[in-house]
Amino acid sequence: MKRLLIIFLVLMFFPFINADIGPVITSGGENELYITGKYIEGFPFGIPTPSVGAVCGNGVIEGVEECDDGNTVSGDGCSATCTTEVPGEEPPGGGGDVGALIIVEPTEFNINLAINTNVDRTITIKNIGSESTTISISQQDLDQNVLLPVTELTLNAGETKEIIVTFVGTSKTGIYTGRIIIGGVLISVSLNVRSKLLLFDSNIIVLNEDYLVEQGDKLKTQVTLIPMGEKERMDVTLNYVIKDYKGKIYLTKIETLLVEDKIEFKRNFATGALPLGKYIVGLELIYSNGVAPSSAHFEVIEKTPVSFFGKIVFFLIILIIIILILLIILLIKRERDKKKQQGVSG
Repeated sequence: MKRLLIIFLVLMFFPFINADIGPVITSGGENELYITGKYIEGFPFGIPTPSVGAVCGNGVIEGVEECDDGNTVSGDGCSATCTTEVPGEEPPGGGGDVGALIIVEPTEFNINLAINTNVDRTITIKNIGSESTTISISQQDLDQNVLLPVTELTLNAGETKEIIVTFVGTSKTGIYTGRIIIGGVLISVSLNVRSKLLLFDSNIIVLNEDYLVEQGDKLKTQVTLIPMGEKERMDVTLNYVIKDYKGKIYLTKIETLLVEDKIEFKRNFATGALPLGKYIVGLELIYSNGVAPSSAHFEVIEKTPVSFFGKIVFFLIILIIIILILLIILLIKRERDKKKQQGVSG
C-alpha cells in the first residue's frame, strides 16, 4: 500500500515538477552569453534571467538591459524597456519619418547565400499620405552584407516605387543579422552564408503558432539535416544561436550527431527572460568540408494573463488532488487498524 501511495503521488505531481538543472553562465564577450548545464531530452538549452534588482530607469545597465539612461521615456536613444533605439526609429506606434505615411513590403528577409556571391531583392514602398514626402534609406549592422541603391527617396501622394537591394555573401560563413530602415520602417534581415561546396543542407523552422512565443515559454523548432552527395556516415556539429537583429547573442549551444541519411528532429529552447521583440534562431551545420547555416524568425510577446476561470480550474485540480491524497491516507490507516484488530483476535 505504501508503494502504491508513493507511485500515485509521483504520477499526480509529475506534471508540476521542473526537472531542469540550473544553468551555469559564463561570458564570451560583450554581446555573448554561453549557458551550459541545462538539459531536457538530452539537449542542453537555457537563457539567463536578469540579476535580482535589475530595474529599467535607474541609470545602471543590469541583466539583459541594452542601455539605461535613468528614465523610462522612449525616443531619446534608450527606449522605455531599456533597449537601444535606432537613429530615426520612432517609439512603438510611430509611423516612420515625421509626416511620412508609407507602406513597405516585405518587412523581413531570410536569405541563403554561398560565400563570395550576391543576390538582388526588391522592396516596394508606397506613399499612402496626401502629400509628397522624402524618406531616408539606411541599414544597421549590415555594412559588408548589403548594398543600397539610394539613401533617400521622394514619393508623391499615392505613388509606389521599387528599389533593388543587393545582399552580399562575404568570404566568411555564418549567420548575419541586421536591419534596413526605410522612412523609419524596420526591415529585419538574416543572411545565412554557407560554403560553396555543399555536402549537407540544413533547415530550422519555428513551430510556435504564428512564430510568436510568450515571454517565458519554450521556443519550439524542427531541424532537418539533408546529405547532398552520396550516402556516407559522417559526424556533424550543430551550432545553435538565438540573437536579435542588432547582433546581440542570447544563447549558443552545440551538439554532435552521426548523419547518414536525411533526418528530422525537434529541439526546444527556453526563452527565459528574453526581452520583448524580434529574434532569429540560427543553426550552423559544420562538417569536414564546409558549413551549411539556416535560420528562422520568431517574436517574443507579453505573456497572456491567466483568466479568472483558468485560476478556478487550477485550484479545483489542486483541491481534488489533496482530497485524493487524504482518501488514500485514510484507506492506509484503516488497513493498518484492520491488521491490528486481526492480530489481537489471533
